[in-house]
Amino acid sequence: MNNLTHSNLTLCKLSAIALTLFPLFHAQADELSYPPLLASQSDFGGVGLMQMPTGRMAPEGEFNFATTYNSEYQHFSASVQLFPWFETTVRYTQIQDLLYSNDPSFSGNSKLTDKGIDFKLRLLEETNWLPETSIGVRDFGGTGLFDGEFIAATKRVGPLDFTLGVGWGYIGNSGNLTSDKKDLNYNCDRDTSYGGEGGTVDYQRWFKGCAALYGGIEYQTPWEPLRVKVEYDSNDYQSDYPVVRGGIDMSQDNKFNYGLLYRATSWSDFHLSYERGNTWTLGVSLQTNFNDLRQIKRDTPADKYQPLAAVPMANKIPSKPSDTKQRQDEPVITSVYKVEPTIIAPAQPSTQTDTPKLSTNAINAQMLNQTDWKKVAADLSKIAGYDNPKIYLDTHSVTIVANQLKYMDRKEAHHRAATILANNTDKQMITEYRLIETRYNQPITETRIDADKFAQVATYGYINADMADSTEVSIPRSPQGTLVTQTDVDWLDKLSFDVSPTMVQSFGGSEDFYMFNIGATGSSAYRFNDNLELSGSLYLNLYDNYDKFLYDVPPDGTDLKRVRTLIRQYVQDSTVRATNLQLTWMDNLSDNIYYQAYGGYLEMMYGGVGSEFLYRPLNSQWAFGFNVNYAKQRDPDSMFGFFEDEQQVDPTSGRFYRVQTGVVTGHATAYYQPAWFPNTLLQVSAGQYLSDDKGVTIDLSKQFDSGVIVGAFATKTNLSAEEYGEGSFTKGFYISIPFDLMTIRPTQSRGFLSWMPLTRDGGQMLGRKYNLFDVTDARAPWYTKPIADSTK
Repeated sequence: MNNLTHSNLTLCKLSAIALTLFPLFHAQADELSYPPLLASQSDFGGVGLMQMPTGRMAPEGEFNFATTYNSEYQHFSASVQLFPWFETTVRYTQIQDLLYSNDPSFSGNSKLTDKGIDFKLRLLEETNWLPETSIGVRDFGGTGLFDGEFIAATKRVGPLDFTLGVGWGYIGNSGNLTSDKKDLNYNCDRDTSYGGEGGTVDYQRWFKGCAALYGGIEYQTPWEPLRVKVEYDSNDYQSDYPVVRGGIDMSQDNKFNYGLLYRATSWSDFHLSYERGNTWTLGVSLQTNFNDLRQIKRDTPADKYQPLAAVPMANKIPSKPSDTKQRQDEPVITSVYKVEPTIIAPAQPSTQTDTPKLSTNAINAQMLNQTDWKKVAADLSKIAGYDNPKIYLDTHSVTIVANQLKYMDRKEAHHRAATILANNTDKQMITEYRLIETRYNQPITETRIDADKFAQVATYGYINADMADSTEVSIPRSPQGTLVTQTDVDWLDKLSFDVSPTMVQSFGGSEDFYMFNIGATGSSAYRFNDNLELSGSLYLNLYDNYDKFLYDVPPDGTDLKRVRTLIRQYVQDSTVRATNLQLTWMDNLSDNIYYQAYGGYLEMMYGGVGSEFLYRPLNSQWAFGFNVNYAKQRDPDSMFGFFEDEQQVDPTSGRFYRVQTGVVTGHATAYYQPAWFPNTLLQVSAGQYLSDDKGVTIDLSKQFDSGVIVGAFATKTNLSAEEYGEGSFTKGFYISIPFDLMTIRPTQSRGFLSWMPLTRDGGQMLGRKYNLFDVTDARAPWYTKPIADSTK
């Protein structure tokens, strides 16, 4: 006991009090008398107390955006509970009294900004007697300003949450378990240097060096909005960057931090804490849950199924036996649909005086002449979401060929379409409805609907009738019969237009923490036929803060070709710019192999030619593809010109730099949606990038019940950290949000937000207008997966 420091004694007293109170609260606390105690954010982001993390996890799907402010730091963090057992946090930290650099021509008076990524894994779930226990790493991919590791256990007792943990690195700098911290490097054996380039994973430091105990209590008061936090801090703040580099006083007058949390609404918390015995910290966090997001719809009413009316026996025609199985004599589609119309002979007048029995051809002729197919096509588009459908009428079937634009729940689309077809065709004659779903006029899937089984589903003929009982999804075959709709008659029918708002933003730059531009993108496309398309996009810049740019070519000392870091030259001085103008041929080689060939101005910074092939079996977890391209860098000073000379001169600084005047780039990619790890997509790509470097990109994404997708990617090439420059390797995060969550009418469209800590030249892929994995999504839906029913 004589060897324990004052800190050890204090913490032991705190632990003893908690253990003494545990059985008392466990026995007497009435949980019904207190509001629920919810997980809350720490100063650094992620579930925790103030400075210290806890073992607690937020509900799966919870997203938090938070900021905290005190006299030394301002943290901006975004935290996502990807799985019940896995939390990840991305953070920017501005250091108040230190500049980004000492070169005003590079960063002006911008504050030093640190970027960090944290993660936490749950080891044990809480039970009646076991605490929720987690292990985590803070700032594992940054410069090392806040890097640290921890193991924490948290137990709930009535309105109280008790936490006891052990921290290393930044979290354990007080060293109350290992030393008196007189000489950190010698006594604690941990490299505490700061990474100059950042971005490296310093796993060799993990769980080494000074270790310290910490603890705390979070208390839910009887007044639901208010919570109280108290923690014992295991950091002594003597190794913080402002102290080491700036000589700023961050002395600790008290090891205990005290905080209040006020939940103003279900989606916002306000934080106030008194830390180190001398520092006030303010904070706010905004939260939602990606699993719970839903939008009330005001959809176009569906048609009501009209049962078959009684028909005199003399007029009844025996229908063909229902058979939804694939017919063996049907041809396999290998290219564009090329269908010769079936000639239907007109009905011959009957000389019989009895009620005539109509022939098959006569009934088809009747449907052909009496059905308003133009209205049927309009209803299929408006009510069922099948855009500009082609309708084929055969002896016993009706076939629809169209792109599904509206419903991610295809059972809803199938039900609406089948109802429209059933109500407008002869129910005795037509035994099958075929829905061939296309994308950019390429056949993706075919759904065969048995008319008799659908009639039972539509009229609730049995318990738990489900649309899937009447459908079978198969490889698309050529449509049979007579084309009864007129499509693409006028050249205007082949021309499409679209205007959409565009916003590009970046965080943590040298000139300013937040930079952005807002504009509008106008796109148009002309389809010559089912395979060939000419498309283009024009960007109009409406407002930006790019006047804060201080340089065109970053003075980072790397000798790589400037394939992406020239972005300033493309956006700063261009009010209007053609971002895309290309000719695309798209087709399929077989039932499961699709390909495209393209050429032109492929993206804002590059033009060239290329091709992509994708092997994607129907309903398969796997898909494999590859693309190969020849690309050349566009001249930012010209709307349609290209760089001709590799060596260029920066007019601002007079420095020489290199650009890409021609490169063969491409990648082989494997896509995997594992059944054993549901709602996830893994993509692994290997190949050559725009700066002539070679490597691998790994992309992992998770889809929540609402359809929101959160993903992360990392690219490592044969470039060293020094050759790559700041950041060490390419990495980033993205969120894909279905517009179905924001509109009152169903839609398959999505919005995409991406975040990269830095834009560098290594590990950069060529942008392409179309990606065949996206085009063929209906084969094993990922982006158009049905949104889960929130009532279940």
